[in-house]
Amino acid sequence: MKANDKAIAFLSQYIGKKMAHENPNPITRYLDGILKSVSAGSMTAEFEVREDQCNHAGVLHGGVISMLLDEMMGTTLITCDIEHLYVTINLSIDFLYGAKAGEKITVVSEVFRVGKKVANVEAKMYNADGKLLAKGSSNLAATSIPFKM
Repeated sequence: MKANDKAIAFLSQYIGKKMAHENPNPITRYLDGILKSVSAGSMTAEFEVREDQCNHAGVLHGGVISMLLDEMMGTTLITCDIEHLYVTINLSIDFLYGAKAGEKITVVSEVFRVGKKVANVEAKMYNADGKLLAKGSSNLAATSIPFKM
């Protein structure tokens, strides 16, 4: 896969900063992560689990985990040379362990293939001790909407 050097350069200026800064996506703003690294086909971000993201058992809600992984996979795709925006067509998540409010979690996302119509991306979520909490994979379909950076 070819790198989108312009997108990587843009994202790189936010390493160590909030990903929501100047981001028009309300989901990115809600998740409120800090970008840790970015390269062609790969991205890492850190998030703090908030009480409003937890379920009745006091652990990070599965829907929020899905949102975190999906958002990171979609964002990572723009580090690749794509002509159109892509949307999720399927999402598979394995929930392995929980995280409580106040915990820091890290999500690492990697693009494995970008085709003319479908891209394949995976993401993993870890706690501060490096324990794998969840992992997901997604296929994303190219839309007719041009991607401009």
